[in-house]
Amino acid sequence: MLNFPPFCCFVLLLGSTCPGLAVDKKPPAAVQPAAAADPIEILAGSEQTWKLSPEEFMKALRRCNPEWLDAGKSKARIGYMKRQETSKVPQLMEGKLPVYETLVNFADNKVNRVQVSVYNRGDAGDIAPDEYKRRIESAKTAISAVVGNPGADRGKAAGAVLTKGWLWKNQTTQFLLESSMKRLSGEDRPEFIRLVMVPAASVPKAALGASVTTGASAATATLASLKVNVKKEANGDIFIANVPMVDQGQKGYCVVATAERVMRYYGAEVDQHEMAQMADSSSGGGTSPEKMTEALDRIDSKFKLKLKRLLPWTVRSYLDLIKDYNRAARSTKAREISDDEAYSVAYAYQEMDPETLKKARATRPAMDKFNKIINGMIDTGVPVMWSVHLGLFKEGDLPQSGGGHMRLIIGYNDVTKEILFSDSWGMGHEMKRMPADEAWTITSGLYGMEPKAK
Repeated sequence: MLNFPPFCCFVLLLGSTCPGLAVDKKPPAAVQPAAAADPIEILAGSEQTWKLSPEEFMKALRRCNPEWLDAGKSKARIGYMKRQETSKVPQLMEGKLPVYETLVNFADNKVNRVQVSVYNRGDAGDIAPDEYKRRIESAKTAISAVVGNPGADRGKAAGAVLTKGWLWKNQTTQFLLESSMKRLSGEDRPEFIRLVMVPAASVPKAALGASVTTGASAATATLASLKVNVKKEANGDIFIANVPMVDQGQKGYCVVATAERVMRYYGAEVDQHEMAQMADSSSGGGTSPEKMTEALDRIDSKFKLKLKRLLPWTVRSYLDLIKDYNRAARSTKAREISDDEAYSVAYAYQEMDPETLKKARATRPAMDKFNKIINGMIDTGVPVMWSVHLGLFKEGDLPQSGGGHMRLIIGYNDVTKEILFSDSWGMGHEMKRMPADEAWTITSGLYGMEPKAK
């Protein structure tokens, strides 16, 4: 059996005492200074939270390294990080709640939604069910203490995945703590715990627990409506605008983050932790192509989407690639890939000469087929989920230097013979370009998800 790696092999992260004069008494205990509140505490749902402008948010949270997810500064992310001075993750709710990731939305120049990851497998690794339940109870206790009431059981909700929820509300904020586990081989695997906060006056009664705010919802776009997003520039660029950005952070979640971006582009509500649960992504190694396509097949009806395997990655296509490469290597005097080396896909790519591989792959018929698929999808407003092998050609400063990865093709330029693409790594990765022959050379698969509604 061939050793297929996951798409994302992402490595990708004081006082002193003053003794008294009497020798028969102990010196008074030192008075310890109160611990300073974590800067992220400003996002704990206080009245101040909902008054923060984008500029004030960036200034107040500068120690947490926030980043914008869009040029309009309507969405920001604070990724997983340990404080250098404490080696601990940020803390919320008066230091009682660990924070692995924070997503902040803005409307009318103010914060209007905060989503906090209290636990997720991608950042925190796998934990036992008992520890998962302990963390949920600890979170409920911490939130209840800050809110001033014990909250109420929302019960279960079936969105992209099944979640359990607990609701609180005070004069300023509505809070929803959601958690999810997946049943595998007769055992429960904890997936995530998240806290969502919105201003109390911003949504109707009980709307916080509805799919419109926190859980999943189906795609609202129709296939015909997508063409309005296709833009044409004087330089020959033809591309899809308005594709939302999602930052996968340091997790090997490029596939699920890419899928989330496509689904949000179509108006569906889902996040990469839900997608990772459906796709059975490993906590440290990303998502295998087989499991991801299986997951996309499972959810397409739920989200009213249709999966198209444009150029799927298969054992046969890989063996044909090795055969074509070795034929080209004999003419270029490059070293061929042996059968033993071909057993490991990652190692085989590592040992290939990029120019020889390009000669083997970028033939006229292959390039015509590749370009026809890309152009056809982009012209209808449908982005292409593009699985690639990084490290063959220089691309500048990337968070991932090599290995399997998934990105989005969002455009093309037939004049300059380039494809336009985007990576799920936040601002700075919204639109990049690559020669089409190099793009085809590093391609391992092409997939499309489009709305079922015409």
